[in-house]
Amino acid sequence: MASFARYLALVLLTLGFSVTCPAGTPAVGGGLDCNGWSPISTNIKPLPCTDLHGANGGRFYDNGWYIGHDEPSVEFFSNRPNSGNNMVWSVTLPGRDPVPTQDGKSVATWELTPAIWFSLAMCDPQSYPLNPCIPDSDSNTGDISTPTDAGSAVLELQLYPPGFPPFTSYVSCDDTHWCAALTIDSLECSFNFAYCNPNCEEPVNFAFLQDNGIPLGPPGPGQQTTATYTPNGRTLLMNPGDRLLITIKDTPQGLLTLINDLSTGASGYMVASGRNGFANTEPYSTTCATTPFNFHPEYSTAKPENTVPWAALEANVNIAVETGHWEFADGDSDDSDCTTGPPLAGCFDFASGGDLDFDGPPYLRDWPDGSRHHPSPILIGALNGRGVGPMSFVGGDDAENLGDHGEGGYSGAYDSLQFETDIPSSELNCNFTTGANCVAPPVGAQFYPFYNQLGWGEECVLAFGNDIPGRTTNDFGKDAQYGAPSARYAGDLASGPMRNFCTP
Repeated sequence: MASFARYLALVLLTLGFSVTCPAGTPAVGGGLDCNGWSPISTNIKPLPCTDLHGANGGRFYDNGWYIGHDEPSVEFFSNRPNSGNNMVWSVTLPGRDPVPTQDGKSVATWELTPAIWFSLAMCDPQSYPLNPCIPDSDSNTGDISTPTDAGSAVLELQLYPPGFPPFTSYVSCDDTHWCAALTIDSLECSFNFAYCNPNCEEPVNFAFLQDNGIPLGPPGPGQQTTATYTPNGRTLLMNPGDRLLITIKDTPQGLLTLINDLSTGASGYMVASGRNGFANTEPYSTTCATTPFNFHPEYSTAKPENTVPWAALEANVNIAVETGHWEFADGDSDDSDCTTGPPLAGCFDFASGGDLDFDGPPYLRDWPDGSRHHPSPILIGALNGRGVGPMSFVGGDDAENLGDHGEGGYSGAYDSLQFETDIPSSELNCNFTTGANCVAPPVGAQFYPFYNQLGWGEECVLAFGNDIPGRTTNDFGKDAQYGAPSARYAGDLASGPMRNFCTP
């Protein structure tokens, strides 16, 4: 009965209705469980959550509900100090969408992705596997099979497209602008999920980026209110097609996320500090008590072994396009969180765990391909044209070796990367023991999006979606780029590290 009440509350929230907790249900603020299944906390908004694996590398179930989803990603690697805690990304947002149509012939970005996000491994001793951690240190370990791993959380700096139907029901700012939020997901489970706190399995901190850096409402788990998710005149709004510099770096107060919009001159930032209301969650508390906490990056470098042990993806310095949530209602079992629009009628499929029969727009040839009826891709470049992906801060002798005369700057390219996706986690035919049927595209999908290179040399950028005639110079084998089931987790396909193809 409690699970049904949670489901009904989530559906009503998605449709834009207010929800009053039934008698006997504690009126705790949102955010205690990112996936929405906490029996003591109702989320204000459905959220893109960090996907995770379960015990013995299997699927994860939150209070009995499968919660996996689809996150095609690129992870970047570097052995340089600061590559795990101080970096700048250079990206161009997708351009203005065509007007979407109910027949699916014209598609908007929000139909394909609820969020594009940039991640980083974070130090949180109150997160899986509930061990101490040392901020900004490669002495931490992220091996999935090691019970002494350091406690790890996941930063996702999430960018939200405009136009959700209705745009107020999901995390979005209005129907014409992009906006961004600093989110940090923790996991209240012990090693190999021997224990998980059912009241707050995946607590999340959330705050929009603001031009003054002041959260709109409480960002901490269990404290979030409607104000937390209601943009105001100080919320950073970005136009489709704007070019952005995104800084993610540690500070003494906590992790800083900063976006400078080079197209408009606007900027917004947020610091994940206890003073700003960020908090970690007591894993053994039935009330999920929280404590103000300054979140810092976990690692110094972005070496391949420096990852978050509980995340489905091999997550540290990643960009991902979350997908697999929207479909037109077809009367099957994964239709949930449905709306009549405007602008379109359909279902977000959050409560059901995603589009598990893979028949919605994300699994059709609706991705950016250069045509006027499909959206344009996000473009991932690099600061100063020195390779695709983030650039880490380099100082001292290393900076002088790179021509910065010892002054320091963002000049450290990430020399390797890997393509990866956790779509097999959502494919029920995937055998996590043998890796059989753990493939992309999943069974039922007519298409699966992929990363592709546009241009060469200083004109080289990375795009996501589909080949663009006349512009794509390398698509890395399309879906084959995701490789085989990872040795770390069979629900994750990974290419393995390869040379950053645009690095001089």
